[in-house]
Amino acid sequence: MIKHQLRLIFALIILILIILLTYLLLVGEKQFPNKEIWWILAFSLGAVLILIILLAIKIKTKYSKPIDAATTVTMELSKGNYRARTSVEEMDEMGTLNSSINILARNLEEMVKVKEMQQDRLSVLIENMGAGIILIDSRGYINLINKGYKEIFSVEPQDYLNRLYYEVIEHHDVRSLIEEIFITEQNVSKQMLLPLAIERRYFEVYGVPIIGTNNVWKGVLLVFHDITDIKKLENTRKDFVANVSHELKTPVTSIKGFSETLLDGAMNDQKALKEFLNIILKESDRLQSLINDLLELSKIEKQDFKLNISQFNIMHILHDVITLLANKAAGKSITLQINCAQDDVVLEADVHRIKQVFINLIGNAISYTPKDGNVIVNVQENDYFVRISVKDTGIGIEKTEIPRIFERFYRVDRARSRESGGTGLGLAIVKHIVEAHRGRIKAKSEVGKGSEFTIELNKHFHANG
Repeated sequence: MIKHQLRLIFALIILILIILLTYLLLVGEKQFPNKEIWWILAFSLGAVLILIILLAIKIKTKYSKPIDAATTVTMELSKGNYRARTSVEEMDEMGTLNSSINILARNLEEMVKVKEMQQDRLSVLIENMGAGIILIDSRGYINLINKGYKEIFSVEPQDYLNRLYYEVIEHHDVRSLIEEIFITEQNVSKQMLLPLAIERRYFEVYGVPIIGTNNVWKGVLLVFHDITDIKKLENTRKDFVANVSHELKTPVTSIKGFSETLLDGAMNDQKALKEFLNIILKESDRLQSLINDLLELSKIEKQDFKLNISQFNIMHILHDVITLLANKAAGKSITLQINCAQDDVVLEADVHRIKQVFINLIGNAISYTPKDGNVIVNVQENDYFVRISVKDTGIGIEKTEIPRIFERFYRVDRARSRESGGTGLGLAIVKHIVEAHRGRIKAKSEVGKGSEFTIELNKHFHANG
C-alpha cells in the first residue's frame, strides 16, 4: 500500500514538472522577454525534475525493496516455511521491521521443532507402550489405533479408521463399555475374557472420556492391557495352594488317625502297634519327601538360583543312576539298559542337578512299568548338543494329558503315584533344571505301549542362553 502511494505521489510531481517544463519551452520565450530569466527557469525546472527522479529512485531503493522483501518473507511464513529470512542492511525503521520479522520467523521455527519433537515422542510412546489403544471421537468415529491394538486384534488401520466403532468392533463387551462411557461420561475399568482367533485372552480395559476446555466433549479413549499371563499365574497359585493342602492333608490325617488309635488302646496289641507304627513311618517319609520336593522346587525357581557348572562324562552319571535304582528295578524284574556309541560323552553342566534329573526320569519309568518290562536309556551326541532319552514299556500317557505332565502335582494315575510314594513334583523339578541349563525336554507316549522322555543339553553351557 505504501509503495503504491509513493509511486503515485512521485508520478504526480514528475508529471507537474514535465508540464511546467514543456510550457516554458513552448510559450516561455514569449512570456519572458528576458531570455536569461527564461533559461534560468527552464534549467531550474529541469534540474528539479532530475533531482526528484533521483530522489524517487533512492526512496524506492531504500523503502520499496525492503518492503518487497518483508512481504515475500511474511508470505512464506504464512505458507509454513519458517526458514524464510529477510536481509537487514541498516538498523533504520525498515531494518528494525525486517529484524523483527526474522526474530518472529526464528521463534516460529523453534516452536514448530519443539512441537514436532513432542509429537514424535508421543507417537513413539503410543505406538510402543505395549498396550492396545483406540481413540473414538465425539460422533463415534475411530480416529486412531496403535500398533499394540493392531497386533492384539489382528486388524488393519484402513478397516478401522474413520469408521463407526459399533460397525467394526466385534466384541459385544467392548461396545457396551464404550456406550457406558458415552452415557455416563465417567472412567470405566473392566476385566474381559475376549476370544481371539483360536484362543481366549484376559484383558484389563480402561475407558476414559476425553473432555476439553469449557466441558466440550471430545470422545473416548480405550486402553487394553493383556493380563492373560497374570491370570494364569493367579490360577496356578490357587491350584498350587489347593494341591499342597490336599497332598499334606492325606499323610497328616493318616498319622493323626493311627496315633489316636494307638493312644486309645491299640498300643497294647503288639501286632497292631507294629503295623500302625510302620504306616505312620511310611506316611512321615512321604510327608518329608513332599516337603523336600517343595523346598527344592522353590529353590530352583528363585531368580538367584545358580548352577555349579563343571565338565564331566554323562555316561558315568547314567551308570551311577542305574546302579542306584537297580534294586528297585530288580524288585519288578525290569531290565535297565544304556545304549551309546561311545563311553566318553563330555558335557558342561551342574553334575548334581543332572543326576537328579535322571534319577527322577528313570525312577518314574520303573514305577510306571509293569513287571518284566524294559527301561532303555539312549545317548546321542554331535558337535553342539547331547540328546538323552529314557524309554519304557510302561502304562503310557493319554495324548491329551501330555501337555500337563510337567505341572506341579499333576498325576496321570493318582492312585498309582501315591502307592509309589510320588509327590507329583518330580517332572516339574526336572523341567526347571533342564530349562535352567538352556536345554529342552519333550515327551511322547502311547497308552499301553510306554513313554519316552527326551532331553537335549548343549555340550557347552552358555549362561545367557
